Amino acid sequence: MRIGPLLPPLPPLKIIDVGAMSLGEEQDAYSPLKKGFPCEVIGFEPVTAECEKLAAKNVPGHTYLPYFVGDGSVRTFYECNSSMTSSLFEPNTALLEKFQALAELTRVVKTSTVQTQRLDDIPETARSDFLKLGVQGAELLVLSGAESRLKDVLVIHTEIEFVTSISSCAHAGLLSTRSRPGAAPSTR
Repeated sequence: MRIGPLLPPLPPLKIIDVGAMSLGEEQDAYSPLKKGFPCEVIGFEPVTAECEKLAAKNVPGHTYLPYFVGDGSVRTFYECNSSMTSSLFEPNTALLEKFQALAELTRVVKTSTVQTQRLDDIPETARSDFLKLGVQGAELLVLSGAESRLKDVLVIHTEIEFVTSISSCAHAGLLSTRSRPGAAPSTR
């Protein structure tokens, strides 16, 4: 006898996706969760064209907002020729030129002054289970604006910098201590 049918239905997992640009449905860090569990996704994508693409898919249970998520401060947004490399921090071109083709992907084509939004101030992000950050060096800004949200989050999935390819961004050691006291980083 299987126990699953005897249990009440599980509530959906709430996934917050900051930097939600799609690189393909199967590329999302939380794709395996969506296959096995009901999920609600609240995505934030500040590059207008990318946010519109996500919203146009009309995936049930998915909401996409064009917010710049951070610590609530006014920042400069560096929009790059490859949207996925755009950031609230300027690319470290001098370093990126030392790698094959990286400098070409991070050429700044436009800058704009933006107001960042704190996750703690966005009602849709309350009681979240999974936080995915793909924010090109702005991870610490996002975490600084999410102190109360982090109390509920079970998993944080993020990229971290071991080499500062983005000027002034947080590095691996600082992020691991800032995300949650007592949390243990994991690599895969």
